[in-house]
Amino acid sequence: MTNAESSFREENARRIDERTEKGLTLLREHYNVEECAVDSMLSDVAVGGRPHHARRYNIEGVGNLLVMTVKEADENQLSSFVITPYSKNLPLFSTDYVYSGEKRYFLIELYDLAVFHDEAYRAGVDAFAALGKAWGDMEDFQTRPCWYEDIRPVCIAKKPKYDQDDLALQRFLEALSLFVSMEQAAASLTGADLKRKWELSKGYSDRLIDEGGVSTDLWVAAIGPENTRRFFDEVFFGPACYALDKS
Repeated sequence: MTNAESSFREENARRIDERTEKGLTLLREHYNVEECAVDSMLSDVAVGGRPHHARRYNIEGVGNLLVMTVKEADENQLSSFVITPYSKNLPLFSTDYVYSGEKRYFLIELYDLAVFHDEAYRAGVDAFAALGKAWGDMEDFQTRPCWYEDIRPVCIAKKPKYDQDDLALQRFLEALSLFVSMEQAAASLTGADLKRKWELSKGYSDRLIDEGGVSTDLWVAAIGPENTRRFFDEVFFGPACYALDKS
């Protein structure tokens, strides 16, 4: 590894930690956020030869938070920050920031796992779509077509320049703040709606394994479909942690 490559790797790792900590700090201004135990077999999985370090949190009154990082790599260092709601009528909120040397890519996505589309839900989705349109100072990149496009009302895919790292972090915090606002306006779920919300989240998680996804395919190749299903159930999306018979 050259000195320049080592420097980028260290800087990218620092950026990954910064995004994680600032995201958690923002959430803790509004919620009780507690880290939950993760089986050691699932917390540090090598995928594509790169160690993926996964931490799971419970956001009280909202649902599951996955924080996953890949820092011990020369290329495609990764930071994932994904919220899967269970208690509120909200979409899944997914963010991925990828660093490859001096190149950067980020995805901010919503997945429609809502039970119903009321005025608050539609307004929140529209506000997220407006973010992507407002960020014209960053280059777009093309995502690979996949089955879940039908349930992905918002996909902001950007390729910021190296000197836009601070702005890229600001954009993440802006999107996370918008999600908090959307959550505060969202209806709480009870009874059959609460059950349906869990079913939608579990169904999406299962379908990623059964029908494939851009990153899911790498996981299945690395640890097999059943271990991937367990990782999704217990850590990534957490339906096993929010099953109604546990409440």
